[in-house]
Amino acid sequence: MPDVSTLLFLTAAFLALMGMLAHEFLGSPKVLASLKRSGLPEDVIWLHHFSWHVGSVATVAMAALFLLAATAADGLAYAGVATAMSGGFAALGISLAIFGNRALWRTPAPYPWTVISILGGTGLLFEAGIL
Repeated sequence: MPDVSTLLFLTAAFLALMGMLAHEFLGSPKVLASLKRSGLPEDVIWLHHFSWHVGSVATVAMAALFLLAATAADGLAYAGVATAMSGGFAALGISLAIFGNRALWRTPAPYPWTVISILGGTGLLFEAGIL
C-alpha cells in the first residue's frame, strides 16, 4: 500500500489535472467567447487568450510535478515546486478577490489551488517526518 504522502501527491495531481480540464472546457468558452464580443482592442483580447492558456500549461506542469513526486524515488523537490506553484495560485486568487474585486469569490479561482497546496504541503510534512 502506498504511503500517505504518495496518496496526497497523487490526489493533488488528479485535482490539478481536473482543474485544468475544467478551466479549458468549461471556463474557456464562457470567458473567452464573451471577451470576443466585449469590444476591447484585439491585442487585449489575444493577450488574455495567451494568459488563459499559460495558466492551463502551468497547471499541467503542476500535475506532472505532483505525479513525479508520487512516483520518483526522491520526489521531495518535485513536491516542493508543485506545492509552491499551487500556493502561489491560491495566494493570487485570494489576493485579487480581497484587494481587487470581490466578484472573484464567485469564481473557482481562489478555491482549488488552496486545497491542492494544502494536500501538497501535508504530503511534504509526511515526507519530512513531521506528521
